[in-house]
Amino acid sequence: MFCQNCGVKINADAAFCASCGTPLSSAARAQPDFDRRPGLTDHFQNASDTITEKLGIDKIDGFSFKKFFSETFRHHDPDEVEQRLSVGTMDTTPALHSSMGTMPNPWIFFRVLTGALIAYLVFLYGYKEFNNINLVPGLIIIGSFAVPFSTLILFFELNTPKNISLIKILQMVIAGGTSSLFISLFIFEITPFLGFLGASAAGIVEEIGKLAALLFVLRLVRIERYNYRLNWLLFGAAVGTGFASFESAGYALHYGLSSVSSMLEVIQTRGILAPFGHIAWTAIAATAYWVARSHYDSFTSTVVSTEFLKFFTIPVALHFIWNLPFEGPFMSKYILLGFVAWVVIISFVQTGLKEVADAAATPKIS
Repeated sequence: MFCQNCGVKINADAAFCASCGTPLSSAARAQPDFDRRPGLTDHFQNASDTITEKLGIDKIDGFSFKKFFSETFRHHDPDEVEQRLSVGTMDTTPALHSSMGTMPNPWIFFRVLTGALIAYLVFLYGYKEFNNINLVPGLIIIGSFAVPFSTLILFFELNTPKNISLIKILQMVIAGGTSSLFISLFIFEITPFLGFLGASAAGIVEEIGKLAALLFVLRLVRIERYNYRLNWLLFGAAVGTGFASFESAGYALHYGLSSVSSMLEVIQTRGILAPFGHIAWTAIAATAYWVARSHYDSFTSTVVSTEFLKFFTIPVALHFIWNLPFEGPFMSKYILLGFVAWVVIISFVQTGLKEVADAAATPKIS
């Protein structure tokens, strides 16, 4: 049988839903499974189970889209937004507690996305109405950053220990995004033999470049403060956000020099696909390094280890296939690859939440 509130499958004799805590009446408990048609949650569970089993990662257990996005459209006071974003410094990082081990209900990301899209539409309307070229930089900048940065805020909300400040993340976006572009260009220069792979060579080069940039930038911060899987998901997403946004702005400028309509098409298409690409890939790659690094003493031994390569090949393969010269109807290739990436991320998040819960339950030795 299934919970009528969140759709998660439950035991027939359960009194409460283990996922959302909804009390179950005796009538509901008596209802057999065949009285309910499989819904979105059921299809997601079946597909995610197949993916996690094939990739050898933790199974996603009891994830509910309805519960996850339950706070997205509810009213929240503006002061609450400011309060939730004002965390992560030495003075504003909260102490670990058990609630940090449960799946959060993010909602700030949607407000950021809404505001950014409104700003983009204002610039777009202004440009079309007045045909003023001075509005083009605003179109490119806001259009290139709107969706990636909103996705990054989602990762910020998923970091339940709240030990990374927003200013630190912005530094990662700028420094990590910039350096990852240059490192990737350098790797392209010294590996001309990868040219036979065509555009798919970026799946190897750019994933290495982004991870190298992340590790370089992290040398400038007190890395010992960030010892949770959720931290590294956020760090990777920050570098991926910078890379994706700067790259989109570059493509927009390139196409805009010959056609404004082509520029707008590039901005909008890459914006739609942004959550499924560089941001997700780099988050996975960063987590792959964090998982392996705890078992080895050096960078070299880490990056050649089975533990690292097992997970790092996931974003490399996804990126490689993403750049192959076929798309499928209705962007089906990108949607499928994005789904796989986010199944991996949700699995990593759930594992990370368990790690935080264990850390919160461990007595501190003074």
